[in-house]
Amino acid sequence: MVLVPVTGCSVSTTLQRNTKEYGKKFLFDGCPDTCWNSDQGDSQYVAVRFGETVHVRRIRIQFQGGFAAKACQVKAGGEVLDTVYPTDSNTIQEFEVNVSGPELQLIFSGFTDFYGRLIVYLMEFHDT
Repeated sequence: MVLVPVTGCSVSTTLQRNTKEYGKKFLFDGCPDTCWNSDQGDSQYVAVRFGETVHVRRIRIQFQGGFAAKACQVKAGGEVLDTVYPTDSNTIQEFEVNVSGPELQLIFSGFTDFYGRLIVYLMEFHDT
C-alpha cells in the first residue's frame, strides 16, 4: 500500500476545544497513544487536503471502541462518491473505495456513543 500524504486537515469539532490534547493533528501523527476526539453532535466530519489530485483506493481508520461511527460518506467536490460502514471496534478497519480529488471529506453519522462523539487514533489514505 502506498500512503497518500495529507497536507492539510479540518474537523467538525474537538472535545471542549482542547486541541492540545485531542486535536486533528493526532489523526496523522502515527502515534498509537494520541487521538482526535470530537465534541458531541449529530454528525462529524474530517476534511483532508492532499496538495494535488490523488486517487484513493483504500481508507484505514482506527476508532476507540464505544466511540465509533456506523456510517461514513466519502465526498469529493461536494459529491458523495462512496459510503462505508465501520464497526464498533478498536481494530484498524480498512475500506476499499474508488475516489479521486485534491480534497476529500469524510462525514460520519450513526454514532455508537450516545452523545455523538468520535475518538479516532489513526486515519490513512492509500492509492493501492
